[in-house]
Amino acid sequence: MRWRDGIRLAPSVLAARLVRGVPFKVLLSVTDRCDSRCTHCRAWQRSPGDELRPDEIERLLRQWQGLRWVDLTGGEPTGRPDAGAVADAVASQARRLVFLHFATNGLRPVAAADFASRLSMGGGPPVVVTVSIDGDASLHDRMRGIRGAFRQAVQTATILGRMPRVEVYLGTTVTPENLPHLARIRDALGEALPGMVPGRWHVNLMNRSGHFFGNLDRPPMAPEDVLEAVRAVASLRPPTRDPFSWVEHLFLRNLRRFALTGRAPVPCEALRASVFVGPGGEVHPCHIRGPSLGNVRDVDLRIDRLLTAAAARRERDRMDREGCDGCWTPCEAYPAMASHPFVTLRAGLTSPADSRTVRGRPSGGTP
Repeated sequence: MRWRDGIRLAPSVLAARLVRGVPFKVLLSVTDRCDSRCTHCRAWQRSPGDELRPDEIERLLRQWQGLRWVDLTGGEPTGRPDAGAVADAVASQARRLVFLHFATNGLRPVAAADFASRLSMGGGPPVVVTVSIDGDASLHDRMRGIRGAFRQAVQTATILGRMPRVEVYLGTTVTPENLPHLARIRDALGEALPGMVPGRWHVNLMNRSGHFFGNLDRPPMAPEDVLEAVRAVASLRPPTRDPFSWVEHLFLRNLRRFALTGRAPVPCEALRASVFVGPGGEVHPCHIRGPSLGNVRDVDLRIDRLLTAAAARRERDRMDREGCDGCWTPCEAYPAMASHPFVTLRAGLTSPADSRTVRGRPSGGTP
């Protein structure tokens, strides 16, 4: 990720702000299939269902005017029997993209390398891959429910790191289980993958969602835990010269504000800058909140027809009128930050009025 990428994205960001139409970013979940058994996500418990075929994915993206940012997720994207064809379908539309990313649990090193290679052949931007690792060997294997998961994820990151036009990041999802062990995780990753930590270590917090994670049975992280996580990550992973490192630094600063105030620090841009499309074509404002706005298969894979229809307009109007303070998660926060750079800077570089209080309760200190 380079500074010029942000400059290339700017016209689409401005168009999304000024003209109600189709977002410039899609979070496209291509499958619920997953060979992890994570304690913080229940997607693996769902049956695959009638997934969008590769030709449908290609047509969906081809007809999507203004699309510049594709984020592929799951489940495990490489777990589909036709994963190679899915990657080829996305790669066919890659030349007009500014960002192209997918996340993997790393349990299929060869499949992940093939998926990344196929995506990179489209002639678009470098492929960014996040390999999820949530602990050192024993903790990660326990949280993922798979013996040897850490070793395989490290192997995947190593292979991907040697590939041209592929940029690898390590993703840790902070949950109550691994929050006390972030320093241990940082050290384990640094030893297993020298050169990637801290600059390529991405840290996110556990979120809850019915249609994506399927984990509404889990309690949300307490605001005090969020603050503790922000403090720990800020000390373990200071900003580097990498532009994305500074984006993440601002994200963490605003995450602190979210924990302290209970309000999203930047206006939500779901349905304006970004949107979520599920494995079977169901469209939601984002991966956290509903309602379903319909299925792209019902509109000949023309998502603009759904997003300019009455249901989507009502939901976007409601969000503009009432706001949305349900989360501050990277999938939605980054396009919102790109859409409101000055608000992001102001919110991230200033402290809330009462930094000793977390949503009306003592926070135990500030990061």
